Amino acid sequence: MATALATGIAGKGRVRADLRIALVFFGITRALRLTLPSITANLVAPARAIAREVRLYGHFFRQTGISNPRSGEEGALDPEEYRLLQLDQVELEEPGACLDLYPIAEMQARGDIWRDDFASFRNLVHQLHSLKRATLLAEGFRPDIVVFARPDLLYHDSAAEPLDMLARAHRSFVLVPDWSQWFGHNDRFALVKGAEGVSAYGRRADRMGEYCARGKRLHSERFLKFALGRQRVRTMHLRASRVRANGLQVLEDFTPGRGSVGQRELVPLGTIRPEAPAMACGA
Repeated sequence: MATALATGIAGKGRVRADLRIALVFFGITRALRLTLPSITANLVAPARAIAREVRLYGHFFRQTGISNPRSGEEGALDPEEYRLLQLDQVELEEPGACLDLYPIAEMQARGDIWRDDFASFRNLVHQLHSLKRATLLAEGFRPDIVVFARPDLLYHDSAAEPLDMLARAHRSFVLVPDWSQWFGHNDRFALVKGAEGVSAYGRRADRMGEYCARGKRLHSERFLKFALGRQRVRTMHLRASRVRANGLQVLEDFTPGRGSVGQRELVPLGTIRPEAPAMACGA
């Protein structure tokens, strides 16, 4: 069972010469021009503050537009925007081809949990494949800690404290956000220490068929909980909001727990919804 990461950890602010940190980005960039400052300030800079070796990796799909009936998102994408991240290594791929690499028919036979003619299902397969490809690039660096981060998120909080905790820990951990868990684990981003945890989180696409063969419909948060079943998982209260291609931000519910039900409200960049009183998490 996941337990909350203790707050108030005092960061030592000391660079460790023997520490390697990799940042892994995946999927589609959407509005990276707007999210990049928060990525730099809250993810990259804290990593560089404690590790002498920090490298950035990515896998992205060559995509010039987006149309998602479920979210209502539609617009143009800049396929070259990933260059803003100044990655050490990147892999690009045409969308669609990855669907031939996984047992799609058998997985779809279990049902469509989103009820949108498997459009969200296919999007999730693409995302998990992209995550896997970027993870494989990063594993060649043999990092001690990996920050898995979607580039289309506006990160509101610094990762300095959880990174410092992982740097000083003698055990492996997977840290996931404590909000929008949806009876599993929030899969938006994660901080992971240890090669086994990195593989379990980053290469879980290879277990989609196994998960669905157990009679489960593919679901992002529940599948992540399955994939991390043998890992030491803890939650952290770091907040990040999805940013659409048109530059508007989704108004997220950061209250620890399952997540809110209802229409996704789009708001100006940087808007943070007031949180409800803290509740016990049942992840």
